[in-house]
Amino acid sequence: MERELQRMQAFFEYADEHLEFKSDPRTRIYVNQMREIAFEGEDVVEEFMVKEQRKKRKLSEGILSGFRKRYACIFCTLKDRHDIGTEIEKINKKINEITNSLKTYGTNNFSISEASTNQGMKQWSRPQPLLPPDEKDIIGLDDQANDIMVQLEGQDGRQRVLPIIGMGGLGKTTLARKVYNRVKASMDFQCLAWITVSKGYNQKELLQLMVKEIMGHGAAKELFDKMLSKGDLAIAISEFLMKKKYFIVLDDIWNDKFWETFNVFPDSKNGSSLMITTRFENVAMSFGANNPPFKMKFLGIEECLELLVKKAGLDVGKGFPIDLNEPAKQIVERCGHLPLSLAVIGGILSTRIHTASEWWNVARKIKWELSNRPQDCIEILRLSYDDLPTHLKSCFLYFGLFPEDYLIDAKTIIRLWVAEGFIQPTEENTVEEVASEYLKDLVSRSMIQMVAEDYIGGVETCHIHDLMHELSVNRAKETKFLSTKPSVGARRLKVSEFADNENDDIVEDKLIFRNLRALFAFKPDSQQLKNLCDGSPRVKVLYCTGCNIHVQEIGRKYHLRYLDVQHSGGVDLQNVRHLFNLQTLSVEFDRDLSKEIEIDLLQLRNLRHVILHSRYVYRISLYGLEGAKDLQTLIGVDAGDWIESVLPKLIKLRTLKIQNCKESHSKALEVSLVQLKHLVTLHLEGEGGFPGLYILSGLVHLLEVRVKLNQIMTVVPKGQVQMINLNKLIFIGCEPKHYPIEMLAKLPSLRYLHVEEFIYERCCSVEWHMKQGDFPHLQVLILDFVRRVRSWIVDDGALPHLQRLTIYNNYGLNMLPDGLRHINTLRQLELIYPGVLRRRAEKDTGADWDKIKHIPMIM
Repeated sequence: MERELQRMQAFFEYADEHLEFKSDPRTRIYVNQMREIAFEGEDVVEEFMVKEQRKKRKLSEGILSGFRKRYACIFCTLKDRHDIGTEIEKINKKINEITNSLKTYGTNNFSISEASTNQGMKQWSRPQPLLPPDEKDIIGLDDQANDIMVQLEGQDGRQRVLPIIGMGGLGKTTLARKVYNRVKASMDFQCLAWITVSKGYNQKELLQLMVKEIMGHGAAKELFDKMLSKGDLAIAISEFLMKKKYFIVLDDIWNDKFWETFNVFPDSKNGSSLMITTRFENVAMSFGANNPPFKMKFLGIEECLELLVKKAGLDVGKGFPIDLNEPAKQIVERCGHLPLSLAVIGGILSTRIHTASEWWNVARKIKWELSNRPQDCIEILRLSYDDLPTHLKSCFLYFGLFPEDYLIDAKTIIRLWVAEGFIQPTEENTVEEVASEYLKDLVSRSMIQMVAEDYIGGVETCHIHDLMHELSVNRAKETKFLSTKPSVGARRLKVSEFADNENDDIVEDKLIFRNLRALFAFKPDSQQLKNLCDGSPRVKVLYCTGCNIHVQEIGRKYHLRYLDVQHSGGVDLQNVRHLFNLQTLSVEFDRDLSKEIEIDLLQLRNLRHVILHSRYVYRISLYGLEGAKDLQTLIGVDAGDWIESVLPKLIKLRTLKIQNCKESHSKALEVSLVQLKHLVTLHLEGEGGFPGLYILSGLVHLLEVRVKLNQIMTVVPKGQVQMINLNKLIFIGCEPKHYPIEMLAKLPSLRYLHVEEFIYERCCSVEWHMKQGDFPHLQVLILDFVRRVRSWIVDDGALPHLQRLTIYNNYGLNMLPDGLRHINTLRQLELIYPGVLRRRAEKDTGADWDKIKHIPMIM
């Protein structure tokens, strides 16, 4: 059966890559029918494998004994093999019927065996190096950004509304972000915020997002705890902005009634501004803008060529190859001078040999001249999908399961791909490492956009452009990869807030979801979600946010590999122990459960990631962890005796975050942590227990350490710290003597240092002296409530790569270091409640102004 499935997969790949088969309606019918048969085959194989696993588990648990166990096992095996044989015969019969139909109706120019010989011909090329988010190839927007800045700088005190309009893919958001960053760096606004609206917004959720972005997360938590209505939230925003000069961006507005509902931005005649982006002129006009809408311009031919060449991976500095000039111009014309289309076509070219024939081949495939119709752009973008190697196509389509404009964590999408079986390990790399390369490849092709990079230059969070999202959803529906509404035969289903009684009859018929493989639910109706879960015994992936789902409802879902429940008011984790195929367990609580949570993981030998989050402090105990030999991530578990007995055995751990540490755990941590040779990230929180950085010196892969203590450590670190790869270090609640600056200054790879003391009483002073060559690669330095540091000296040559310096609540310092004037790389200085430092940093008049006047962004 597995060999037959491989041949059918080759059939789909061949048909997908050959236009003549896509355009032939008879072939499309046969491909769809064959796809249904392939799904049946997958179900048969997986069901048999799960039954075999359950039998082995029951035998290992000793439910039967002696000859009864032996003969019961033989009987079950014979029955299961008879059943699977019967199912395979049915599938083979269906395949023969389709093959005969192909011959009967004259569509016999294609066969499964022919396709199998072509399998694997398209090779995967390593992606181009990723650029960080602030260095993307932005071409041709400087002049347009300058025009908008002139309008902002020339205001007369009235509130200014600046609409940016243009078709999808023209670069509205990119231009708005460019202006926003300039305003943030050079203009005096008391409140800056960026709000992404999108097409299908929820009114209350959008108001809550506005509260977070405008008023800050602290104020937002206080308001949310009061359970305020939409009207109360709107009033709170308006009152907050009343006495502030603000600059707020409202990105991607579709509804011309938006302003009637969300007019929460008061005009206090103080020079405040709103900037909006939209595709529609009537939406722009609905804001009553006192300026005519700014209409995005298409790129000129030279700008288009520059963008195309950069995205294709050519070195512009070496000159444009003459033989590529004509095909490049043809590509530009056929892409309609549209930046998004040029970027994705450039991504295709980046994987090809840069010869005129290759570029002409790509140019000839672009058959659609762009007007102002987004559907034409999508057809061009479809070429980027068609050009993907087979193993990347399913990975790309998976983005269609998330809502539009959804911020996606890179680790989440990687774990989902692994759970679905899209990724195969290599001799040198784990499946997660291979999947990370796949994601980089999609980013390098401009099909996915990197929002934030991690501390080693990889993707931390990502996003898919709305046109690419539409392409992903449409193509996934065509291939029956996913459904957006409950329907018969759905393999992967995305559901969101249901309208009243919508699809009730379908959802109540649980039998139609028996073959569902993945369920993504975003704030669904609880009863309908329960019906969906109860009716899908073979589900592999369950991703739910904003719902109350109890794990006992899925305790018998033995196929389940990925369980992610976010913002849940109540989750019972007792029956997780039955999910023996589970790879990822991720649960986020947002309600105080007021009790200790115990989770038995003894039988979950396939576990790779355990992530437990809560807004509240409570105790989580895990049992049976020693059975999870492949565990890589352990987040949110309480400290306990297991640190000494179990932790040293989890030798594949890469991320470890332990809470409620105490001084009594110090020795166990010291002994156990040194055994975790693959550890990359370490977070410890509690009353104490951190033995010191020196014990981590042998962990050569360690990149990030975060220590948060609620009381002062009593043990002074000893020994030398030799963590050559440590990239990110955060100390919260520690005394300066526990992070001696002369020790940290020599860490060769440290790029991010955050120090926060949480000490309120008067204490002895400490002097920091950063000498030439200290912190050779540090880029971000955050000093939060570091009151003991009363004197800070920075020599010329120290901190040579510092880009951002944040000083928060540091009343001990009475002046900024004179050496800041020598740090030419410093781009951003934030002084938040810094006492005397704020006065000394005043433009032109402050005593320290001469030291910092070269810094572009001072806040």
